[in-house]
Amino acid sequence: MPQAYSHLIQQMLLEFQQQRLESAERVANTVLRLNSKDLIALQILGLCMAMQGQLREAVPLLLKAAQLDPKNAELLSNLARAQHGAGLYREVLETYTKLLHLVPDSAQIETDRGTALAKLRRYDDAENAYEKAITLQPDYFLAWSNRGNLFSELRLTEQAIQSYEKALQLNPNYAETWTNLGNAFFNLNRFSDAVISHEKALSLNPEYGEAWSNYGNTLLEMKEDGRAYESYAKAFQIKPDVPFLYGQLLSAKLGSCDWDQAEPNTNAILARVEANEKVCLPFVLLSTPASLKQQLSCAKVFIADRCPPVSNKLVKHQRPAVNKQKIRIGYFSSDFKQHPVGILMENILNLHDRTSFEFYGYFLNKKTLDPVETSINRLFDSAHDLFGMTDKDAHALISQHQLDIAIDLNGHTSGARTALFSHRLAPIQVNYLGYAGTSGAAFFDYLIADRIVIPESDHAFFTEKIAYLPDSFFPVDTAIRDFGDLPSRNSQGLPGDGFVFACFNNAYKIQPEIFKRWMSLLKTVEGSVLWLTTPSNKAIKNLQAACEDLGVNSSRLIFAKREVERKDHLSRLRLADLFLDTPNYNAHATCADALWAGVPVLTQAGSTFAGRVAASQLHALGMADCIAISSEAYTEKAIELASNPVLLQSLRDRLSQNSKTTPLFDSKLYVRNLENLYREIGANKAN
Repeated sequence: MPQAYSHLIQQMLLEFQQQRLESAERVANTVLRLNSKDLIALQILGLCMAMQGQLREAVPLLLKAAQLDPKNAELLSNLARAQHGAGLYREVLETYTKLLHLVPDSAQIETDRGTALAKLRRYDDAENAYEKAITLQPDYFLAWSNRGNLFSELRLTEQAIQSYEKALQLNPNYAETWTNLGNAFFNLNRFSDAVISHEKALSLNPEYGEAWSNYGNTLLEMKEDGRAYESYAKAFQIKPDVPFLYGQLLSAKLGSCDWDQAEPNTNAILARVEANEKVCLPFVLLSTPASLKQQLSCAKVFIADRCPPVSNKLVKHQRPAVNKQKIRIGYFSSDFKQHPVGILMENILNLHDRTSFEFYGYFLNKKTLDPVETSINRLFDSAHDLFGMTDKDAHALISQHQLDIAIDLNGHTSGARTALFSHRLAPIQVNYLGYAGTSGAAFFDYLIADRIVIPESDHAFFTEKIAYLPDSFFPVDTAIRDFGDLPSRNSQGLPGDGFVFACFNNAYKIQPEIFKRWMSLLKTVEGSVLWLTTPSNKAIKNLQAACEDLGVNSSRLIFAKREVERKDHLSRLRLADLFLDTPNYNAHATCADALWAGVPVLTQAGSTFAGRVAASQLHALGMADCIAISSEAYTEKAIELASNPVLLQSLRDRLSQNSKTTPLFDSKLYVRNLENLYREIGANKAN
């Protein structure tokens, strides 16, 4: 040890041993100013930085030390941890190679190497590394656990569960494996098992932020918004930088109609979206005042995180985009079941032209065997179950079908398989119906819309080219024409008389500004009530409290009972006098249902795709006078209709007449226009 500064070395080591990292860092910097190659100071400074989360700053220091002492296995291990934590996966593989020369046949190093390979999406090499680790040390639980993570990423969920369960046999007290097992159960829709696994993880480590976040995801999927919010809040308190957690917490908050301004709030989330942070899933933004520019930024960040550019070449298609054979259309959805998208697609598939087209259906969800799913399965010329299939195997299967056009009906909604499309499933890939916004991805060629929801002036905020349908882009379900007898108001919990305002939109679409306007309507229109779909218990309490705070008796909020049969739901809708829409995220299928049931819909045209869907439908129905241009006009129109029974009846009569003569409910015309659009975009590709 050099005599000149040996006392500094001793002081530095003492400060480090006592965990006084900032002090140790200062002394180390002093030593390095005296000797930039001091091995001990380089290591201590690198470790201080790493332990304070400054991993990228730690790496060059530890790397320099390792170059000075290349046979120091402990030093190389510290360097590898810093490189891995900093996301320098290519660099860390070089370090693992050096380590294996010094410490051959190490299960731990092979396991860590496998994890780095998985991060680089070198999945086969990663699996080989885990298998080698398990061969070297069959009882090394972490090799089994990380192997499970690999299988989960590859959508080999059953195999992932087997690996996790083996890891837990070896070490039942490892919280990370428990929560990852819960995520695997979640992916199989085994939500009860997922809850048990996450709760076990949290019993082992109550301060495990990611486990609280995963637990919240499961509860949210189970429609337990209140408990989900509590889980996300706990996760946020412990580890606020979990990717996309902030948005999930806001989502649960909005779903519970919790409108306080404490974080997370809409303004804070929009600021972070503009900073291009991994803060929010794109779907969550639709119900906020986010601009199209902000929605685009959010979608791009999400796509970059979940669907990074693929290294393989785009699949070569032997069939031209449109040829003399039938055009092959592939529809992809997790919602081919009792769901708005499934119901609408059932109607479309019933009317599709089989002489010019072949229709392939790709089911992304676990089979429900409900009537809609069963019907849709029969309506496809060729139906395929992709649930539980890896992206690689799914891509190989789909490539055999040589699709001309691949259509994603999910967008950024639950159950999507967006990454599949990043590998190019067809010469033309289309974003349609399921998500009212841009994908943010370069690998979708078109988004199907109309000139109301996406005017030409908005094209810059979409990564896709916009393919326009001539009328409303939104298909409606006209299959049920006989609604049966009109139920009594009493059977639906409605008062015997008084005006019935209704909104059957999901609770997360209801924002405090529109709710305040609705309460002003109830104050103005004596004896009126607001009929809402039934949300969570927490949301009901919050809505009732907000109602009272605004000076309205909460008994004037009526929460609709759940109707199992769609016919019964459409039938009871007729009891509403006026359907009130939400501005940021409109009623979509819910608007179409109200109009089909003969109930006038009042909307306010928004500034985004999601906020103009009701306006699109009303334009196609010839009822543009029900589209307010401002919140004040919205309120005035509602009061006018509620106060003038003759005017309201005239509007209902016009709705009834227009439903027979305008394009909105002409499903055959809609499908012909859709097929012509498929021909057009196919011809554009061919040329």
